[in-house]
Amino acid sequence: MKIIYDENDKMNHHELKLVYHPKNKKLAQLLLKQFTENLGEVELYDEFHNKYYIPILAIYYFEMVDHKIYAYTEKDVYRIYCVKMDHLREKVQDYGFYQINVRTLVNIKHVKNYKIQRGSRRRIILDNDDILISSRHYKHEFDRLERDLKQEEIKI
Repeated sequence: MKIIYDENDKMNHHELKLVYHPKNKKLAQLLLKQFTENLGEVELYDEFHNKYYIPILAIYYFEMVDHKIYAYTEKDVYRIYCVKMDHLREKVQDYGFYQINVRTLVNIKHVKNYKIQRGSRRRIILDNDDILISSRHYKHEFDRLERDLKQEEIKI
């Protein structure tokens, strides 16, 4: 089977379009189901309270600021409502998110590099060049993150 993808700047940046031949309708439906189950989506809001459904894969990290939780994508920042950090962590940990300090959950898929600093802290560099600092209190969580990062490198 041949798979072709095409960039279209006239489409909404929150959409992917799957084009298929009628003989492949069943396969297209299975792919759609697989994408929605594996990617997951989060209901987020911008500063004008417009609602967006963003795939979890597109989120680089969640951060709590003044008891409000924000989701950071490559270039945008959204707000998530009616959820506490503990509950959010439970919901997204299966998608590759790790807690690196009291107020931050980071997506392992967007970690480009990390450096060990004094006092068991880590400086985490994401692939959009954002820099996050882990606290030593979450060292055990970061050890899991390091193991998973090494496994990701082996897969590539």
